[in-house]
Amino acid sequence: MKTDAMAMDWRQAAAFALLVSVASCGGPRTVVENRGPLLASDVATSGVSTFVWVSGGAEIAYVSGGAQLVAVRIADGVRRQLDAATPYFAAGVARSPDESALYFIAYDPSAAVPRFTLREALAHRDVPVGEVTPISPSISPDARRVLYWTAGAVSVLDASGVTFSVPTCTASPVRPVFSPSGDQLLCAGESPVLFTLADGSSRRLPDTDSFAWRALRWNGTGPQAVALLPENVYLTDAASGQRRAVYKPSQGLLNYGLGEAAISEDGRFVAFWETECLHADSIFSCQAGQNEARLMIVEVASGRAKMVASGAQGPGIAYVFQAEYGELHVRAVP
Repeated sequence: MKTDAMAMDWRQAAAFALLVSVASCGGPRTVVENRGPLLASDVATSGVSTFVWVSGGAEIAYVSGGAQLVAVRIADGVRRQLDAATPYFAAGVARSPDESALYFIAYDPSAAVPRFTLREALAHRDVPVGEVTPISPSISPDARRVLYWTAGAVSVLDASGVTFSVPTCTASPVRPVFSPSGDQLLCAGESPVLFTLADGSSRRLPDTDSFAWRALRWNGTGPQAVALLPENVYLTDAASGQRRAVYKPSQGLLNYGLGEAAISEDGRFVAFWETECLHADSIFSCQAGQNEARLMIVEVASGRAKMVASGAQGPGIAYVFQAEYGELHVRAVP
């Protein structure tokens, strides 16, 4: 039998798994519900992650279908608007770990030609970098530096006002991640590259299936990536290229542009979506719309895996999925 402390570990792990269940936009209402099994179509990603935890995990900040940046309180669904500027729904929200800064891409929907700006929601101000490209920003752990995109270029703005140019970087398949000190930047893509901002130097890292990376975390020893491949879920040391399998799926994974993964801030857990056919047409195919999505949490040290969401019944941890346009659904997990 698990101890209360062990059970709490799993509940905390489930909390960060919010980041793996996303779609391109939310909506004007928040619905708390229990229902039958989640289907792959419920949780498949059709855009970037447009929400983050705030208020110590008590609220979720997200870009709503009503074109607002809002925070919804998990306990009772109460919403509040975080900033008056209009967010661009197809670009993500970036929050510093200490919650001192929250960046998003804003625009004027009434303009004949949209003009996008980088905006800091908590200070209610545009960042003075001019017009930007509507791609998700990244922020350093201490909120001292923020990465943004302009036409044909990637730049990093320091709190001192100094701007660093990053010659080659991509936001796919995962957005760039800063080192703990904020002095280096890892860009994934087909060939991952590590940049040192102070002198502009770069180093190509071993290409260990970086196309399958779905989450990045940089701890004190170096960057780690979660790779989703058909045969296994891997935890990869991005600097050395060494990897180890942490989970073997029984049927398949929600991946290749549809599913995401997450690493907890302490690096103890990884989360991802596993799929299983509920009703098969044959031994080779599943009936349309009958792939169940199961949210899995794996404890890295022990390899123990737990399914924390499928057919939810009763109260418990809430996580978010967006099953349709117009509503942000919060689902209880037993």
